[in-house]
Amino acid sequence: MTLEESREVIPMMETMINQIEEQQNFMAAMVQELQERDRQLLSFQEQNQSLKSLNSELSRLLNLLPDTEELLSQIEQQKTRIEQLENENQQWQELTQKLNNENSLLQKQNSELLTLNSR
Repeated sequence: MTLEESREVIPMMETMINQIEEQQNFMAAMVQELQERDRQLLSFQEQNQSLKSLNSELSRLLNLLPDTEELLSQIEQQKTRIEQLENENQQWQELTQKLNNENSLLQKQNSELLTLNSR
């Protein structure tokens, strides 16, 4: 190759080398981006697995809880039973008061009878 040909070929080769380097840099950036995306995908897969596991555990725990309607029904039944017991308690208190009054009257009568008897 002559000096004149070298002067023409060398700039073209330099241009080609620069283009090849740019392509290599571009490809290196693409590879790095793909590796980062692979890491992100792996992280997402791990998070997804963790979420599935948590979801499964939550479902299991929710199945252990009694049904809300059933609880409300039981609460209503207990409320009704408490009201019945309160009513019965009130009736017992009234009856106790009556018995105490009658007992007082009987004691008074007894006392009067004893007084009459001792004369």
